[in-house]
Amino acid sequence: MTAHTAMPQSAQPAVDSDAVTQEFTIRASQRVHGGLAIGALLVAIGFAASASTSPAGVLRWLAAAGFAVLAVICARALTVGDMLVADQVGIRLRIRDEWIGTRWEDIEEVTVLRRRHPLDDGRIAVHQLDPGPVLGSMSQATRKLTDANRRLTGTSLAVPFGLTARPSNGEVVQALHMLADARCPVREQL
Repeated sequence: MTAHTAMPQSAQPAVDSDAVTQEFTIRASQRVHGGLAIGALLVAIGFAASASTSPAGVLRWLAAAGFAVLAVICARALTVGDMLVADQVGIRLRIRDEWIGTRWEDIEEVTVLRRRHPLDDGRIAVHQLDPGPVLGSMSQATRKLTDANRRLTGTSLAVPFGLTARPSNGEVVQALHMLADARCPVREQL
């Protein structure tokens, strides 16, 4: 029992419901990444156990190393935490190990591509009014990743959700629209 819950009801401080900020987050799917990590590790062990020094055995060692790397990548995804956080102030995205944030007033629009089928990931793309200052403050490695992201999705700042990442609220467009509060448009991409 904490000191707050031990207080009589009349002595407890009032909590203003407007002061409590709601957040919308996207996190890596623990089940998918955990299952992939365990499966890749078991396959790597199987290839390593059957490997030898013959030419075919060397290929098995290479396959074992490849699956071991996949297991490590999937296991690391379990520790990443939030990939996107949207609140009353703006949106913050994690790209590699860097957080890139922007206020709602600095966003031209947010587009949401919904999942089309169960094996498809949706996407939240943040289009900034002036992306120069944000992109200029990134490290070289992160900038390369955002450039690749821009070529694939049309914007440097985009995050997938669906099979590999789970949103905190199933109604993605509505949740982001409520947080944006008419400061920038949130549109569904068809």
